[in-house]
Amino acid sequence: MRVKHQGSLALFAAFVALGAPSVASAEQIWLTMDQVTPYRLGAGAGEVIVGNPAIADVTVLDRERIMLFGKAPGLTNIFIFDENGEPMQDLVIRVRTIGTEMLTVQRGPDRVTYNCTSVCDQTVTVGDGVQTFGAVSQQVQQKLQQATRAGGGNSGGE
Repeated sequence: MRVKHQGSLALFAAFVALGAPSVASAEQIWLTMDQVTPYRLGAGAGEVIVGNPAIADVTVLDRERIMLFGKAPGLTNIFIFDENGEPMQDLVIRVRTIGTEMLTVQRGPDRVTYNCTSVCDQTVTVGDGVQTFGAVSQQVQQKLQQATRAGGGNSGGE
């Protein structure tokens, strides 16, 4: 099964222009940022197209199961086609932040986000100040590299 990343408006416009058969109704799914949710497709899929991979993304397990990943708060869609290229499902994806465990501090034009599940630790959230976001992102990448080296080089990613 292939996964493509494209703009959802362009995809929608293409379907309207081509007169492609429409999917009966779009299913709405709520995801939580930085968490994965399993999703069962009902039948074998041939292709998955992600409207905005900056908001949500997909990991394909097999032709009938995918994992949905919430990346940033917002709205996008994921369109699924069967093995013949016919539309199967249109998933409307809404991604929300973790909720009450998140603390946002606004300092003038600069914003910093903290995850306060046990103690308040600075975290990376879309919309934070550029300087803060960059510094925390760099630390997260360094930690991931350390874990990858310590774990034999496989972090579970592609």
